[in-house]
Amino acid sequence: MNQVEIQLPANCRGRFPFRLGTTSFIVPDDYLPNVRGLAPWFDEIELLFFEAGEDVPPPSLVDGLAAARHELGIGYNVHLPVDLPLCDENGAVRRRAAGRMGRIIKALSSLEASTATLHLGIGDAQRSPSARRRWQAHAAEAAARILEVSGLEGRRISLETLDYPLEWLAEAIEALDLGVCLDFGHLALSGTDWTASYRRWAPRCDILHLHAVRGGRDHHPLDCLEPGEGARVRDILAEFTGTVSLEVFSLPALQRSVAWLARVDAEDRRPAVDGETLEPNKER
Repeated sequence: MNQVEIQLPANCRGRFPFRLGTTSFIVPDDYLPNVRGLAPWFDEIELLFFEAGEDVPPPSLVDGLAAARHELGIGYNVHLPVDLPLCDENGAVRRRAAGRMGRIIKALSSLEASTATLHLGIGDAQRSPSARRRWQAHAAEAAARILEVSGLEGRRISLETLDYPLEWLAEAIEALDLGVCLDFGHLALSGTDWTASYRRWAPRCDILHLHAVRGGRDHHPLDCLEPGEGARVRDILAEFTGTVSLEVFSLPALQRSVAWLARVDAEDRRPAVDGETLEPNKER
């Protein structure tokens, strides 16, 4: 196995009230080299499984990740595949897809992930109120089936904010006792206020995906946040105690994001001098 050397501007392991992590695709290598290179710096790794495939996850990979978790003392959260037709109009297709997703989650159980993040895509459901109501029923059915097959409790699955108001699934979230993943980039692209969304979903929010938007595209490093955006992020992080994943996909973007977090953390800890009154968690 390749040995990946990763250098960051600050060590974030155990530094914050929340658990900080990043993705398993930081350097161009497989899961385990990324995990081993990142583990000394972070509390968790977001394991990205974007495509279901025929053998996802391979048992040998799961065994290796489980061994690394014990050896390195690292935690995991899982980003579940996004290519399964969980909300298809065809009921048989939906049930097969949800069953497959449930089996994937079950195959990952030895990793003891803090949460499994789930996409429930909306497709064409925004074209009419009746189409949206059908989609809502299909999404709730899929989520229930996933829980049934996986054996997980509802709060161990986090529905991610996408390109529609999460309130459209509020009934299913409450009924199935699901968790929520607030993705700041997705919220920004949809024009949704981060603070309002956090206040609405904080009791169920187990994980934040943190990244910036630039030029209409997300997954940029945190130093691309506008000052007002940065202030809102700081206010939320000041009280959040779940998992924060720096959802970037390259080492330079990660280094810049860690440097931004370390800077604002140092500013928030800095004592007042010469009579100065500091307001915590505000841009200065």
